Amino acid sequence: WDWATNHAFSPLGRIWVMWDPSIINFEVALMTDQAIHGKAVLGNGTVVRLSFVFPQDQLNGPPRFSKAMSEFNECLKVIEVDDIHSVGHFFTWSNKRAGNFAVNKKLDRVLANWHWHNLFSYSMAHFHNPGVSDHSPVTVFLMDRRTSGYKPFKFLNFWAKDARFTGLVNRVYQRAVGNPLEAVLCKLRNLKRELKSVFSNPDPSPKREALRVELGRIQSNLLSAPSDADHLLQEKLLLSKLWKAKKEEESFLKQKSRISWLKIGDSNTKFFHRSVTALHHRNHIGKLQKPDGSWLTSPSEIEQEAVAFFRGLLGEQGPPVSSAFRQVYSKKLSDEQKVLLGRGISDEEVRDAFWALNQEKAPG
Repeated sequence: WDWATNHAFSPLGRIWVMWDPSIINFEVALMTDQAIHGKAVLGNGTVVRLSFVFPQDQLNGPPRFSKAMSEFNECLKVIEVDDIHSVGHFFTWSNKRAGNFAVNKKLDRVLANWHWHNLFSYSMAHFHNPGVSDHSPVTVFLMDRRTSGYKPFKFLNFWAKDARFTGLVNRVYQRAVGNPLEAVLCKLRNLKRELKSVFSNPDPSPKREALRVELGRIQSNLLSAPSDADHLLQEKLLLSKLWKAKKEEESFLKQKSRISWLKIGDSNTKFFHRSVTALHHRNHIGKLQKPDGSWLTSPSEIEQEAVAFFRGLLGEQGPPVSSAFRQVYSKKLSDEQKVLLGRGISDEEVRDAFWALNQEKAPG
């Protein structure tokens, strides 16, 4: 392996880049105390531009790292806490000086453990204007989960392994008639309605927990009668159902977590569950700041402001293209390329694009 570090610019060597030269070659183009820029040349000659950036929680001033800071950081890792979602000021402390002597740091944080994230996944920290202080005050909102009135239909992969699935699809697909396109749309629409009816409780977690409780009851009875044939048979059936329910739960959470690089089957349920919670936490917008500095908190106000912002953004006439822009982006499309982009799309292209989709994904 080869490597490059920015020790020459930072005594601590914040960034280390390592690569296997038999597979890839990395050439450093620019190095600073906060980043390493360069290009990676793959085995087939393809060049990929890469930037490795070290984020910092300080703006201006010399960086200070102490033994106490390292110990505190290790403490946070051991007790497994991290920042909750926050809005407002990123740098929470300022030395209140001007010019080159101004220093801003993120000294104040709101940290929570996994149990908190699981219970209050929509909580939020708001760092306010500091006012007369050199620190930003912070308030924590314990908001309830907000759900929109419309929930789009989502096909769950484990339904295909249910004993009822094949017969349900055959029954629905034999009903639709008409021209091919209308027939397909009609079949899919009717199938969606049937699936929502048959699988009315898509989350398999309650089912798995109920089976676990029932299994515990049977096994408790076996303590007093270890040779009871009925109880032994019930235990065997419940174990089979429980393993199936656990696979369904893992598949369900894998889809919700949107993690496609990890296969089910290795008891990743807890990891997928945490990923789902983190995904909901990241995608949730609890507060939105207007251009005048005020904050919106109600879902309807946030929705209206977002629509108004993008409507104004998309409706504005952009500034004229500068000469500097033309110098940087000097390449233009030829007349032949313009014609190629404007031509019709063939059935083969549509088919190739459709079959190139991930098997567990579907177009809207």
